[in-house]
Amino acid sequence: MKISLEYADCSDLEVIVKGNIHSEEAVNIISALNNISAFGKLMLRGEDESILYDAEDIIYFEAAQGKTYAVTETGRYEINEKLYELSNTLNCKGFIQINKSTVVNINYVLSVSAEFSGNYTARLKKNKGTLIISRKYFNSFKNFVRR
Repeated sequence: MKISLEYADCSDLEVIVKGNIHSEEAVNIISALNNISAFGKLMLRGEDESILYDAEDIIYFEAAQGKTYAVTETGRYEINEKLYELSNTLNCKGFIQINKSTVVNINYVLSVSAEFSGNYTARLKKNKGTLIISRKYFNSFKNFVRR
């Protein structure tokens, strides 16, 4: 691996990764960089106020009717970010996309069972319900758990 530093007269720091960005080394570097710049707190919209939440306290995110929601132990709150943005940014904090409209915090998944349809069901801790892991996302989920 080659590391180059270059001075630039600008206020924002820019990091460029060149090479095979799908290699294990590149993925680890990108994950580490994301961890440094990942969200500290997320702003969730309640009925009368915005609430600051640690990402680790969110059970899952879901997209429905053009909006994105964060589901916590205390309720369901709207969030401004798009589902794919949350999935990319919070991957280093234990979040993985499990179907087209859901990103789950792996720390809240208790068990996984196969369904007759070919999909899987993830049972959440503390009796917080179940979520569907679609066939399309199951291999990514399985690899994510193993890392």
